[in-house]
Amino acid sequence: MQVSDEERYHFDLTGFLILRGAIETDLVKALDDAVVANESIDHDESWLETTPEVTLQTLIRYYGENFQIKDMHTEYQTRLNGLQRLDPAFDSLVAHPRILPYLQTFMKDPQFVNGWSISKYEGRAATGWHAGLKVEEYSVDGGIIHSPMVNVVTMLTSNHPGDGCFGVMPGSHKRNFTLDGERWGQAGLEAPGAVEITGDPGDVMIFSEALLHAGMTKTSKRRRTTLQYNHVDRARINLMADLQNVRHFWMPPAVRERFSPAQKKLTDWMEIMPEPRSLA
Repeated sequence: MQVSDEERYHFDLTGFLILRGAIETDLVKALDDAVVANESIDHDESWLETTPEVTLQTLIRYYGENFQIKDMHTEYQTRLNGLQRLDPAFDSLVAHPRILPYLQTFMKDPQFVNGWSISKYEGRAATGWHAGLKVEEYSVDGGIIHSPMVNVVTMLTSNHPGDGCFGVMPGSHKRNFTLDGERWGQAGLEAPGAVEITGDPGDVMIFSEALLHAGMTKTSKRRRTTLQYNHVDRARINLMADLQNVRHFWMPPAVRERFSPAQKKLTDWMEIMPEPRSLA
């Protein structure tokens, strides 16, 4: 499939794009089942104690305690990191045919670098507005979009008002002003220009990490779960310096052996970067 001129225009204008019903129902169920199963068990975190170059003390000093495979340090939220290590079902969203053409259109040479899930429960507070790229890093040259980091959010459950949905500030990937962080940092939908991204299981949101985004307050009683697959241009990959996520980024050969040729191409940075010692 090809990305339409209208879709390219919308992404450049707003910084994001929503693909309704992009992921088939059976796959959504399999992914959600895998999340529920992995949230219900304890995971082996012994790698933290046995890795000389990434010690537990170093991780805590720089990042606090929010780096485990199953991270429950945020109240009313469970996050799973390094999804492909947990269940082969999560492989299916790497280079998914409904998503890959958009990555190839919005990035120069996309590489999949990290996948995680977030499940929110009633009471989860809004998160602060943030972006993963500087505004000047997003550009369009000769009609070609360059966003060095693009995030793909797949909805596994309903994302309706009150479910703690994503919030975005459309067009903020080209912003020229900043908001007072103390006043507006966690203001949710009260922040100027903010909109809530709603949808149903199988819907996908693709956005430039230069776009300001945040999580809204969770007031509904049902679980709300999304998967986030982050992609970085090959020229920008220097992930071994990120102590928090180094293990969750890099996949051992046993995982990548399952991948299709398209999936291997989207992760072949792992063949170039040095293997993190003791993290396989």
